[in-house]
Amino acid sequence: MLSVESIDSVLKSYYLDAICASLNSGVSPLYQAIERSAAEIRGKEAVVPTMFGICGGLGTTDETGELPDAGECMRTSFQVPLKNIYGVIDVSDKALRASRDNASGIVGILNNEIRAMVRSARFNLNRMLWMDGEGLLATVSSYKNGSMPEITVDDARMLAGGMRIDIYRSGTAVATGIRVHDVDQENNIVVIAYDEIGTVTPTSGDKLYVQKSKGNEVQGLPYLFGDDTEYYGVNKQAFPGIKPVSKSLGEELTVDAMQEFYDLTALRAGVDPDMIVCSPKTRRQYLKQLELNRRNIDYLNLDGGFKTLSFNGVPVVAERFAPDGEMYFLHTPSMKLVELNDWEWLEGDNGSILNQLDRKAVYTATLVKYANFVATFPRAEGRLYGITDPQGSSSTSGSDSDSGTGGSQG
Repeated sequence: MLSVESIDSVLKSYYLDAICASLNSGVSPLYQAIERSAAEIRGKEAVVPTMFGICGGLGTTDETGELPDAGECMRTSFQVPLKNIYGVIDVSDKALRASRDNASGIVGILNNEIRAMVRSARFNLNRMLWMDGEGLLATVSSYKNGSMPEITVDDARMLAGGMRIDIYRSGTAVATGIRVHDVDQENNIVVIAYDEIGTVTPTSGDKLYVQKSKGNEVQGLPYLFGDDTEYYGVNKQAFPGIKPVSKSLGEELTVDAMQEFYDLTALRAGVDPDMIVCSPKTRRQYLKQLELNRRNIDYLNLDGGFKTLSFNGVPVVAERFAPDGEMYFLHTPSMKLVELNDWEWLEGDNGSILNQLDRKAVYTATLVKYANFVATFPRAEGRLYGITDPQGSSSTSGSDSDSGTGGSQG
């Protein structure tokens, strides 16, 4: 007969390894390439050293001249806060009791719950790499009431059916935990339920966030390339050597423009980019350039089962959450996901994983990871933006790719 204790044992000994393997290898090509490290952890944050420039202690003299003065490399450290990432599953007491004499029944229940949670974690981990840590999913443009109300937003690529979101107005939450029932990415429409939105009427300018996550998410690439004066406590003006490379193209994408920016990034950093990342739409523009110039279209197979285009041997990866009109020329060896631990089950006082919710006939289990993203050598990362659309049409970044859920890309 199955019990809560025996299910705890299965969750810990069998499911945890499978969950970790799935979340560490199938999120996206970029996430796959980023090193995970716990070596820099110091208490509740990571202290990550960075070095920029070259050693100044080199010089030439004649036989009787004085030796050069020592000039150690310029260095500083980033103070990276660890973000709390949780994944929660619920199993009703009725489902457990109905399956206590049927091992395959409870295994089926756990498989379904964990599979859904892993899919959600993949989506959100990939999404957060393309956000600045504030967690802003979209801004409301208009609202249409009805039995299934529709919220039109500026860009729906960060949203997915099943999400629970909070709606903020002027910095204050006016609705919390609203379930997203469907998302029309092509028309930027978010469908919700009338009985959940209640008397709240979303208005233009309202902000959508993942439930309880405002200001607490992983700080991804937009934080690195943002206009803020600091990067993890280091002033960009006082230490200009940590600034990443950023340039506005202001015209249609060409292979020559890509090569010019690739060379600029490599020149400033002293290392070559090893991955180019953009939205599916921007990748289509690159593919069009190859076709127009009658160039060979080469493909690469990446770790994790991903397939992608190549630019002079460098993979050109389409990420569903990358903004249109931008290309990121990245040096992935200098990017890290600093983490206190890999995914682990949150255990109760008695070491239990499945714990009953207060005054409810429901058991819950929580996966936890404390981590954040950091570029250890920001100058090696480049952002080419202002790429214009030759057709002048708009489209969403996720319309023809699902790199957030793993699999191959063509």
